[in-house]
This record gives sequence, structure tokens and C-alpha cells, in this order.
Amino acid sequence: MTKRREKLALRRRSAAAILSFLLLQAHVVFAGGPLVVGGPAQGISGVPLVWDNTNPVTYRADRGPLSQQPNGRLFAYWSAVPTANLTLTNAGGLLAVGSFPANGDVKTITDFLTVAGDITGQAPDPNSCNGGGQSPIMFDADGTIFDGLGLPPEVIGFAFQCAFNPTTGKIISAGAILNGRFQDGINNPNANNFELTAAEFDQAFTHEFGHFLGLGHSQINVDVLLNAINTGVPNCSTDDDAGMPLMFPVLGLCTAKTTAGLPILAVDDAAWISKLYPVSSPPPAGKTSFNAAYGTIGGTVFFSDGVTPAQGVNVIARNVNLPRRNAASVVSGYLFTGNPGQTVTCVNPAMPTAQTCSDLGDPFGSHDPALIGHFEIPLPPGTYTLQVESVFVGFAGGSSVGSLDPPIPAPGTYSSAATVSVTAGATTTFNITLQGTQPRFDAFESASLLAPYLQPIWLRREQIIRKRQTT
Repeated sequence: MTKRREKLALRRRSAAAILSFLLLQAHVVFAGGPLVVGGPAQGISGVPLVWDNTNPVTYRADRGPLSQQPNGRLFAYWSAVPTANLTLTNAGGLLAVGSFPANGDVKTITDFLTVAGDITGQAPDPNSCNGGGQSPIMFDADGTIFDGLGLPPEVIGFAFQCAFNPTTGKIISAGAILNGRFQDGINNPNANNFELTAAEFDQAFTHEFGHFLGLGHSQINVDVLLNAINTGVPNCSTDDDAGMPLMFPVLGLCTAKTTAGLPILAVDDAAWISKLYPVSSPPPAGKTSFNAAYGTIGGTVFFSDGVTPAQGVNVIARNVNLPRRNAASVVSGYLFTGNPGQTVTCVNPAMPTAQTCSDLGDPFGSHDPALIGHFEIPLPPGTYTLQVESVFVGFAGGSSVGSLDPPIPAPGTYSSAATVSVTAGATTTFNITLQGTQPRFDAFESASLLAPYLQPIWLRREQIIRKRQTT
């Protein structure tokens, strides 16, 4: 059993007068779809890590004062998707782990680390999350645990995947912890005590539970965020709000979805949870077969030469009738690793091992070059246009979208009025060739070699963003 902690910290920040929630993660994610993708020796290469849905996904909740808030009600948003074969069950209180008692309340940093199975110098207890024994949902009533972890006061929660089967790629255990300081009835920013409405709280943690289930981030209607940063006004219309995925890295730019009378899951959210957990045919009562409700647009994003695949470009399919509301997305190369490594410096390049090579790359994500630049977008039947854009420069580190961290600006542009028809149960192939990218010198040289060095650009822009967010 292999363990992988994916800390997902949700931070509350301001951009001028705009309150927003920024999700941070400790490691790179594969997004616009799955959170983590199997690699050469971790799970099945190129296949997203998901729960085994032949049985209900079970979780346990501590007995703290917030324990009634996010239990089945928030998970139910995901399991209620008619095309998602997903059942979740609250198995009761937490199991005993070491000195932590059965059915206990996680109150201290020691309690949290014990239940998580993250005590330094100790092998994880079999009952802990890292030991694969339970999937805990924990509640920090007053923020004490978050303070003990050294997290900023804006962090309102995080989720983490603990253990998975390295052969099948099935998640065995995961967890989440919620910060009760945001529900204590006190709103005093000068004392670093912020408050959320019930709808905001629900939306934030429904997002977290999306990560718990294996979903990564998605970027749609990012111009709302750009408006907030540049002008202090997001100008979020009802259609913008409806189309912005719940799994968008920043929450709070728009009115909470349920407050606005909108479904909490956008088209993109429902499409991707269904693709990860598709209902097969014939469907059970109350469900709909995935292939009866969704088709796919798939292809490859290329540089202008039409040969070199382009990695890390956000691809959005928008319905021609309601383009801001009905849209789904994915990042090109979403199944490919963010770091393929290299074997040139191996003692024996023909037999690369971790002991004899300097860099074997990220163990997660496929290393198959055929998947570079590849994209697939699940969509309800209809007519769509395709849009490409850069992943927002601020979506790096914990708020990554796609496997490249930091993200790169899209190496070219794409503008086409061509429409693509989607039919249920079928895949429509549509390749995208970017315009205005640098040429290749020859068949052995990638156009990407001529791309400028990008790090100073995103570092400077990140500083500008921080300055604007604090003014």
C-alpha cells in the first residue's frame, strides 16, 4: 500500500473589496478533471486515481461541535449526480488510533497527526488514515489545530489523500479537516477571525469533498477573477456564476451558488465526476448511463507546425446557446506527468532505477509521449465551440490547474468559429493548432525550445497580485 498526502488548504483572501477563497495544495495536481493520475509504478499509468465504487465509499466523522454540518449533506451533492456511480456512507465516529480514543473529538495537533497517521518517526497505525484504516472528517472547533500546523489564519480547511493501492490505482483512504473559526459567529478581521455564511461554508467544503473523491481543479470564466484583480470588481453575472466550476481554485468571486438559486455543481463538475465514476448500462433505478447522457470532444493541441504537441494549455468547450453557463474544460496533456525525468545520466540508461539515475521524474502521471498535448472533454449532447487560454499565472503550487507547476503562458493563440457537434456515446476528434508559435528548426527539434524563459514573468506578476490583494 502506497501513501500520498495531498494537502489542500482553502484560503480566504481579498482582492480589493472582493472576498475570495483560494485552494492551496502541497503537490502538483492533474486538473480540469482528475486530481492524481497513475504513473509507471504508481497505479495504472495514465489512469486517474479513484475510489473503488463497487462498494460505498465510507468516511468517519469526529464528535466535535461541527460534526453535523458537512456529513452526508455535502457529499450528497456529488453522489446525487444521475450519471455518477458513487455512493458514500458515514460509518460513524472515528476509530481508536494509538492514544486517541474511539468516537473521540479531534481537539489538538497531536490528535490530528495521530488520526492522520503522520507522527514523525513512527510507522502509521493501521487504523490511521495513512495506514489505510479510515477516512476521517475532522472538525477544529476554534482553529487551534490550524494554528498548530502553522497555517495562516485565512485557511478554512484542507483535504488529503492518504493511501491507495499501487497496483489498481484505487484510493483506499482520504480525509479532510474543517476550521470552525469560520463558523463561530465572530467576524473580526482585525483579529484574524473571519466568518462565512452557511452557503459559502457549504460551497467551500463541497469543493474539498470533490478533491476527497479524486477531482482536480478546473478553470472556466477566469476573466471574472482577472476583473476582480485588475479593477476590484469581478462583474460576475448569473451565467458566469452558473458556469464557473465548483472546482475552480478561487471561491467567493460570485454569489454563493445556492444563494443565487443555482445548482452547486456546474456543468463541468457534473461531467467530470461522471467521467471518473461513470454509470454503466443498464443503469440502476434513479441513474442514467454515462454514455446515454455524454459524448466527448477529444484531440491534441499542437504548436503552429501541426506536429509538436503543446502541454499545459487550458481547453474549454462552450455550448453555442449558453456559452458562459454550459461549458466544460480540461488542460492539454492532463494524463501526462508534469516531470518525465531523464535517463541520460543513469549508470545504465537501458535499466533506469532510482538508485542509479539522477532523475526518474514524477512517479505520478503517464510518461507516454503520445499523451503530451492530448485532451478529452466530457459534454452533454449539443453544439460547441472550442476556446484555448493560458492557465492563470496565480494558479501554481497548491492551486495548480494542470500538471505544469508553475503554469506556462499558452505558446500561441487560437481563434476559430468552427463548431463541434457532440453526440451521446461518441467521441468527436478535433485537433487544435495554435497560431503564432515559434517554428521548429528540423524534425528533431521541438518548437518549445525557442520559448522564452518564463520564471521571471510569473514571479513578477505574482508579486503584483499579492500587492493588489492586500490593498
